[in-house]
Amino acid sequence: MAVLTLDYRCCNRKLPQYIKHMEVERIAATARQQLVADSIDAVPFEALRQISGLKINGIDFALEVSTDYPVHDEQGNHVFGVCEFDPASPNAAMVSISPVGESLSELLALSTFAHELGHAVFDAPGWIVQGSKGPGLFDEIEPAMQRAYRTTTPDSDHLSKSLSARPTTEEHFAELRANEFMGSLLVPRQRIIAAVEALAPKHDITIHRHPSTDPDHPGTALRITADGDVGFFDMECFEKALATRFGVNRRFIQVRLSRYGLTGQEAAMRS
Repeated sequence: MAVLTLDYRCCNRKLPQYIKHMEVERIAATARQQLVADSIDAVPFEALRQISGLKINGIDFALEVSTDYPVHDEQGNHVFGVCEFDPASPNAAMVSISPVGESLSELLALSTFAHELGHAVFDAPGWIVQGSKGPGLFDEIEPAMQRAYRTTTPDSDHLSKSLSARPTTEEHFAELRANEFMGSLLVPRQRIIAAVEALAPKHDITIHRHPSTDPDHPGTALRITADGDVGFFDMECFEKALATRFGVNRRFIQVRLSRYGLTGQEAAMRS
């Protein structure tokens, strides 16, 4: 069983202050180092399943994990997963992932788990601090077993939202932050760049090198294109090969390639 120890900028209520992309990447990298060896590309589902506790900014709490039972939202709809905190159990957060089946593949279950773990890392400490204060004198007291703090992953589209999107609410930002943690944990920037370097020649993918315009990642940046007669097919096969290497689906790889500036509009702007 593993206990993750992580730190980041937060207020006195243990709520995360505004955290940039590169800070989320760093936090995810630190978590990854505590879960798998440096030589491993794909984080196994079981490695996440073995997390038994978190120590975040000095807040120690257990992480209760459930992967055996279908998960539903407050309206009774089937969902991929949830992260929640019950003030009646003040020293634990819970991550629940629906079992693999018709609506949830093994690859989506892994992504969902990593996303909800992001909520446990960034949101649960604040829930715990707030929950420890109890209701105010004039607050309506909720039933003891009602979970007052919860985030929900309803479907696969929820896992594709990027932190580059403009958040409109704190809740929206929390979801984007959890997605960025998920992406950086399962497919880190430097590991996918190394994989691109290794696999590109085998799939007729061209690597273009140019000075980086990203102040957080100076030096040389990469952009990839498929310039052959069957470029679309070459890129599809390349993305599938990367997905297999990292244990995620092709859509996940497409998002990370774009997020790291190797493809898409962001890559074109930097070239």
